[in-house]
Amino acid sequence: MGGFSKNKGQVLVVHCVDTEGPIGGNVRRRSDGSKEFMDNWDDIKLSLSDITSDRFRFDARDSFGNYFVLNWFIMDFMGFKTNPKNRIEKYNDTYDNIKSLRTDYDHFYWHYHQPPKNGIGDQWSDDWDSSDIHYQILGNRLIERGDFPEAFRAGGTVEDNKCSLWLEDNLMIDYSNRVSYTSVKTDDIFDFNWFHAPRHWGYYHPNRKDLFSPGKMRRYIVRSVDLRSRLHELQQWEVDEAFGYARQNNCPVILSYFSHDHRDMRDETYYSIKLLREASRRFGIPFKWSGAKEAIQICENIRPIEIKIELERWSNNRLMITFRDQIFQKNPFVFTKKSSGDIVYHKLNLEVCPACPYYLLRCFFKPEEDDVKIGIACTSMTGDKSVLVEEL
Repeated sequence: MGGFSKNKGQVLVVHCVDTEGPIGGNVRRRSDGSKEFMDNWDDIKLSLSDITSDRFRFDARDSFGNYFVLNWFIMDFMGFKTNPKNRIEKYNDTYDNIKSLRTDYDHFYWHYHQPPKNGIGDQWSDDWDSSDIHYQILGNRLIERGDFPEAFRAGGTVEDNKCSLWLEDNLMIDYSNRVSYTSVKTDDIFDFNWFHAPRHWGYYHPNRKDLFSPGKMRRYIVRSVDLRSRLHELQQWEVDEAFGYARQNNCPVILSYFSHDHRDMRDETYYSIKLLREASRRFGIPFKWSGAKEAIQICENIRPIEIKIELERWSNNRLMITFRDQIFQKNPFVFTKKSSGDIVYHKLNLEVCPACPYYLLRCFFKPEEDDVKIGIACTSMTGDKSVLVEEL
């Protein structure tokens, strides 16, 4: 931190990537007629290889000397009836392709497009009840890849209150607040601009009846704006706001923006680094590349806790699932894989066992004969994931 004041302020930079894979078909084109999106993985990974290389990460170090970090919010295009943009319809395809890059420094979360009831693949849903494919997506990532997301971004940043209530019971961290100086007053959820939400950098706890208003819910909604899109381009004065707030209030501040993998991210990434370095120099406040979860923990002074999950076999083929500490979820995520390959979600109720010194919570499950694997996941009250996957 050489050259910086003794102010405790710092700006935690969370560069999110809505990671959706190739987009083809009849998609938008630029004014010169060229394609706006890349329609194959070879082109996408070629462009991303530059900004995930060790050389780039080293050159783009933050004020503390940390390498450049990206936050990949991974989407699986599943649950739709049509596919006009020729997306790849396969669980974990996007996850695997991004993991094949040099992403050891990075963080992996969840980006989700809710299918509308009509199933049309290039339309948005404004109703969380229009599909429950999200359980299949999460179950496949858990059982087939041994991973579970600690943070969420809504597709098109389209959230309804039903979605907010589901997230309140299941995921602690949401980076979907897109409000910016370009947002306009509207009642249309498909305007993608979160006009009524808090516009300060950082986060808020939403209201149970109106997710765009501050309230007393447990989960965090973090502001994350378009880095460079047809709707918004990050400006120097916006970045300056974050650094100025950190200096004035002597505290850490989250500055988050997002890109898309199927657009060439290189120029906008160089651009954002230039804005950050200029603001850091001007205000004498350091910036730090951060993960989406880590940023919340630093701002809230939360000590990470990872919960130990254990599986004990009882008589009559019953399984007891135990958790050493309180979990964020109302119900743990429990999935089984059938011999057919199907993934099934099981909503299990928890019971508290305060007299036991080895665990706090438990639930019971009786597998069926064709269940071949079980996956269990949760996050602690600090947002840290725990995962257990075992053969049955």
